[in-house]
Amino acid sequence: MIVFYTASYFGKKKYQKDYDLVLNTLKQFGVQLIGTEVGNYKDFVDEATRERLKAKPKLLHYEAIRQGIHMADAVVLEVSNEDFQIGHEASLAIAEKKPVLCLSVNEDVSFRVINDYLFGAKYNQRNVKSVVQDFLAKARRMSLSQRFNLFLYPHQIDYLKKASKRAGMNMSEYIRRLISLDRRGREN
Repeated sequence: MIVFYTASYFGKKKYQKDYDLVLNTLKQFGVQLIGTEVGNYKDFVDEATRERLKAKPKLLHYEAIRQGIHMADAVVLEVSNEDFQIGHEASLAIAEKKPVLCLSVNEDVSFRVINDYLFGAKYNQRNVKSVVQDFLAKARRMSLSQRFNLFLYPHQIDYLKKASKRAGMNMSEYIRRLISLDRRGREN
């Protein structure tokens, strides 16, 4: 499993020991790590892109992060220091349907955004290993979709086609969304 890991550059002074704790915990699970805190995130940018952006280091940095997220099976973000860039990176990963774990020593941020691919936890030295282990298990399960056949009446299919088109998704995504909304309503 490939995991992309990053944290806020602006939080390094205050949270570096926490960033390192998460990094060292991830290493214990034998995953292949890519990321800014790992130091290898630019290694995966192709030579043509590297050459094209060599005079624009900030764009190269952004492109390397984007490609790292694209290559990853899951994404872990240390979000103790709130940062627009980290939020954008979470959005990139979610748009690609990658499971995203947002870790913070201050709060569980998963209650702020409702999305099937977003997980969050408030962590400390005692619980970080179990939090990461649970997330990696969920991420592995999410990559193994299960097939399910469903018979619908023609009028139900007509409605499903219209509703999913209005929502900007295919029929399968729309049904999954309805199930997720129903689950959330019953769990709260």
